Parts: sequence; C-alpha cells; structure tokens
Amino acid sequence: MKKIISTILFILMLSSIILTSVSCSLFGGNANKGDNNGENNNGGQEAKKADSFVSLDINPEITLTLDENGAVLTVVGENEDANVLLYGEETLVGLNVEEAIARITALATELGYLTEENSTVSVIADGCKDNAALEELKTKISAKITATAEASGLSVTIDEEGAYSLVRQYEAFIETHPDLASSVTLSKFKMAVTARENGDITLEAAVELDDSELINRINNAHAEIKAYYTEVYEERRAEALRVYEMALETEVEKVYIEYLMANGKGASYEMLYAYVYQIYAMTSRGLYAAADTIEFFDTARNYELSEEKVAAIVEALGLDESEIEKLKNSDGKITLDSVLDYVDICVKNAGEDIDKEAIKAAIEESIASAEAEVKAEANRLAEEYKPQIQALIDSAELIKGTYDGMLTMISALLPSTVKEELSGLMKNYNDAMVLLSELLADGTPTTDALREVALNLEASKEETLVKLEALLSDEAKADIEARKQAKREARAAEREAFEKMIADAKKDAEDRLAALKAARENNQTAE
Repeated sequence: MKKIISTILFILMLSSIILTSVSCSLFGGNANKGDNNGENNNGGQEAKKADSFVSLDINPEITLTLDENGAVLTVVGENEDANVLLYGEETLVGLNVEEAIARITALATELGYLTEENSTVSVIADGCKDNAALEELKTKISAKITATAEASGLSVTIDEEGAYSLVRQYEAFIETHPDLASSVTLSKFKMAVTARENGDITLEAAVELDDSELINRINNAHAEIKAYYTEVYEERRAEALRVYEMALETEVEKVYIEYLMANGKGASYEMLYAYVYQIYAMTSRGLYAAADTIEFFDTARNYELSEEKVAAIVEALGLDESEIEKLKNSDGKITLDSVLDYVDICVKNAGEDIDKEAIKAAIEESIASAEAEVKAEANRLAEEYKPQIQALIDSAELIKGTYDGMLTMISALLPSTVKEELSGLMKNYNDAMVLLSELLADGTPTTDALREVALNLEASKEETLVKLEALLSDEAKADIEARKQAKREARAAEREAFEKMIADAKKDAEDRLAALKAARENNQTAE
C-alpha cells in the first residue's frame, strides 16, 4: 500500500514541477468501478432505470435491482460466499424476480449455505411505486424462498429485521446522526451502505438521496460489476489502474496548457482556466487514491484479529477449541468481518425460545473490543499517510503558485466577469484545502471525509472544464483531442502491461471462485 501511494504522489509532484517549469517561460525566465476484460455479469449494456432494491442475506449476501415489471437488472454478491454462489450464473439477469430468487435459493441449498443449522433468510426490499407494490414484492420473494427450500426438504424462516451486523451499524449511525432517526429506515440505510461501497459517494450523502435516486445509483454501479469482482481482484485492479491512470491522465490533462502555449495563448484567460482545471484534476484524483489506500472497510475485512480478541469472542460465543474454525474466512483468517458473518448466522437462527437480545448483549463487549482494535489499525494507517497527503496539498499549491503569478501579470487585461468567475472557482479549491488541512490537524481523516473533499474537487473540475471548452473553437477542441489520443498511443506499452496485470488478476479471481465452488459441490456430494 505504502509503495502505491508513494508512487502516486511522486507522479503528482513530478507533474506539478513539470507544469511549473513549463510555465516559467511565460514570465521571461529560465526557470489526474470498470475495465473491458471479460463479460459483464449484469448484461454489459447501459443500465436501465431501476424500480426496486432487494437484499438477501443467507450468508451469502446478495443484492438485486429490478425494473418496474419485476425483471432483474443486476445481481451482485456482497461477500466472497455470494461471489462463489453466483459464479457462472450469468443468466440471472433478465429473469423475473421470482425465477431469480428460486435459482439463488436452490444454489444456496445445493452448495450447503442454506441448511437446517442456517435456515433463516434475511430479506430487505425497498422502492416500488407505492407501499402496496412493495409489500407485494416482499410477499412474492418470501413465498418463493420458502417454496424452493421446501422442495429440497428444508424448512426456512424469513426475517425482515435485518442481520445483526447491519442493525448494529445502523444503530451506531443513528446514534451519531439523531436528526436522521425518523427519516432513515433500516432499508434506506442498507441501500446507502451499498451505494457507499461503490466509492463515489459518502454514507452521509447517500442517506440524503431519495429512494429512487439511491436505487438507480446502485443499479448503475452494479451494471458495471463482473462475476469475478472479488476483494482481491479489486485490490489488484485498483493498484494497476491507479498507477497507470495517474501517469496517463496527468499527461492527458496537460494537453490544454500545451495547446494554448503552442498557439500563442500562454498568457491568456483561457490559460488561467486550464490551470484551474489542472489543479482540480490532480488534487481530486490524488485524494481518491489516498482514500482507497487507507480504506477502513478493507482494513476491517483483511486485518487479522489478535489472539486475545479471538479468545474473548470464543468465550462470549460459548465455543470450544474445536469450533474456532467456524470463525475463519476462506483464507483461514479470523477477521472482524468473518466473526460478524458467524454471529449473524447465530443470531438470526436462534429459536423462538431463545432471547436474541441476551445473545447480542453477551457478545457485544467482545465484538466492540475487536472493532476497536481494527479501528486502531485503520487510524494507524491514516496517521502514517498524513505526511503524504500533506505532500499532495503542497504539490497542488505549487501549481496554484504558477496560476497566481499569471493572474497577477494579466489581471489588468481581464474582464470583471472573468475575474469573478475565476475567483469563484478558486474559492472552492481554497475551501477544500482548508478543510483538508483541518482534517489532518484534527486527527486521522476517515476515507469518507477524504472522498467528500475529492468529490467536491471533482465537481469543480468538471465545471471548470465546461467553461474552458466553451472558450475554445471546434478546431481547437479537435486538435486537443488529437493530442490526447497521441499521448495515449505513446503509452501503448504501459497500457499493454496494465492490461496484462488486469488479465492475470481476472484469471486468478476466476480460478479461486471456481475452486471454492467446486470444493463446496464436492463436499455436498460427499455428505
């Protein structure tokens, strides 16, 4: 991780130095979820408008989006067990929701996920045109799960209360956002969490969206997700993509400055807009990269709990030494996520004669203690990268210094409307840098906080680009596009290396899912 972010920041700072040195000539001195490999698990076409959202938690946990007629638009696994279950099941998209639910339930039974010991399915649904339609959808789903399981000789229970881990997360969110208690339901929160996991919106922003917009945001993102998108694949893909795109897009975005200088507009207000655009492009991409690097939830998934924390959890759950295996994930590690997966199963399958609240109370202290350990690790990572994030700010300020110098030089020639517009654009940048500096000074910035700053910067980048291109002729824009393409072609070797890394990651992910699915099928056959 550290190597990745260091590489990114080096590229950013190098680019800023290049920009500054190029600009010095203006004053008479010497002195920037999908790749195209493989088939799309959700149809590979532009996402259609979604009407409703469905989450099934058997462990596996699967989410679906549906159109207004109840046809499946997307189906995505939310954890590795779900990815294993769905692997090779590309035909689910386009089915009627009842057909898709029947197939998922049958697979969960065949692969040993849905059993007598784990016979409760948590169902959350939201959306639809009205409450009556939503209730009808829930009834159809529940009936189909029950009927399909019964055909295999299994009696199941449908739970709409939500998994223990989700409810726990929801209650913690409401505790810190009491003003949202009346407006954010558990199902709304679940949709917001799903949207937030796509990385382009914060949880706080997601809960503010209306249901329709939230569902379509999830649908659009999930339409791009492929069957082999596992956590390990995503991590490797993200590493390759960040390094490649940082190098390429930083070069591509400089084309506006290069074109203007080559065409005698090195000291023009068009150039000022080009610099503002460059500043926003570099800082937003750099912050996204930093947020991805210190991603708390990845840490939660991958951080192996200490023996002390595991022992406390084992005692709270009443497990003996031979049962510790139940807490492990497919890699043989005991993480906060793998423990919560097990606890979810325990709580939801507790019989009616068992006090679920008592179970939760008994394990809460040990879960909270383990969570604190994971948060401490996340904070350690964030603290470690604070100087590097500060370096990103310093790099952006270097480019801004060039902008400020040019603005001073030609200020007298600028129309007042241009001055006001540029001032407004740069205010967004200055506000973002102040906020970012405060986040660094106040402690360890969360990934949501970093992404919120990055999202604002990206919005300003797009706004600036629109204004910049409005100043350019069609001929100029055609020339700029040709220059961009030339830069991309010049980096063909890097693109080839990038695509090989992605292809290797894809093959490894597919091999892993295929092996895990085959192992489950063999185990069920043996039993």
